[in-house]
Amino acid sequence: MKKIFLSLVVLLSFSALQAQTDSLQEYTGKYKFPDGSPVTEIGVIVENGTLTATSAMGNSELKKTDTKDVYEIVAYGGTATFKRNGDNKITTLLIQVQDVTMEGTKSESIYISRFYNYPLHSK
Repeated sequence: MKKIFLSLVVLLSFSALQAQTDSLQEYTGKYKFPDGSPVTEIGVIVENGTLTATSAMGNSELKKTDTKDVYEIVAYGGTATFKRNGDNKITTLLIQVQDVTMEGTKSESIYISRFYNYPLHSK
């Protein structure tokens, strides 16, 4: 009985982790920012179950806040707010770090695996 219970707990934990990773996938993509912004492109990926932003300025974990679609940019002490269109699809990313505010448009969905090189940034 204990083995069955333990197997069930492991299976449910794996399923919950997979569901969380799948829900994070909707945020992934390449976001383009206007010329003159501190960065022109930010890639958002799921890496080891964690939402991560990567750019020419470095990488940062995006930590969920209590507000839907708002994440803390851990390495820079700012926020990343994902905005949705009328079809509930994420289309823009608003970055606020200290006195810098910039908004970028989602240009494509991306899937990154360990076989690809990153960070994702313009050359």
